Amino acid sequence: MKLEVKLGRVLIGVIFLLSALAACWAAWEAFTGKIEFVNVFAGSAAVIAAAISALVAFRSAELTEERLKPYPYPFIDTSSRYSLAQLRIRNVGGSAAHEVYLDWKGKALPKVHSQNKEGDTPLLGNGKENAIAVILPYESLSQALDAPHKISEQAKVDGNEWHGIVCFKDSRGQLHKHPFILDVTNLGRGLLYDSEEPKTMYELQKLPKEIDKLTKAVKELGAPGRF
Repeated sequence: MKLEVKLGRVLIGVIFLLSALAACWAAWEAFTGKIEFVNVFAGSAAVIAAAISALVAFRSAELTEERLKPYPYPFIDTSSRYSLAQLRIRNVGGSAAHEVYLDWKGKALPKVHSQNKEGDTPLLGNGKENAIAVILPYESLSQALDAPHKISEQAKVDGNEWHGIVCFKDSRGQLHKHPFILDVTNLGRGLLYDSEEPKTMYELQKLPKEIDKLTKAVKELGAPGRF
């Protein structure tokens, strides 16, 4: 919670308390026969109502601001691609997250199977030097790791858990951090796919090659001198 929000709530609380005390005092004076204090009681009651409305408005503003905050979070995605596990960072917040990177704790972290000429491929968003410039609301970036069963084997060696801190900035340049945990126990126990669509799309990708084979075979059958 921001400092200005805290100060605003404290100020409203003080006003509410003083108004309540004034209302009680005015009510007592009016009860004892001093009718002129009725106006003081009415004014105090109006201030109390205004203070309650302000508190509700503050709370509503806090909830709205919370929904609009960026919230990037990493996870192991095994359902988007057939037989391929990916490290995916998705921003589930309501605004863009800037300069997103993962600060891994400990030496255990997922490894990328492929290699480039310079050596091991850097892990997505690994450290400030590999920070992601921006992730838009409800969008994500991913990086292929390896086959799910190999990632599961690697995770077992590392204790079935990778964890660290997600670091990012909001649109105003303020730095935010929150912890994350990549729990991969489901890779060895649960279903990798919620439907047959990934396998179906994978098999459909083979059709062009099979059609080319059939076309070539038909052309060979119709070639002159074949029979």
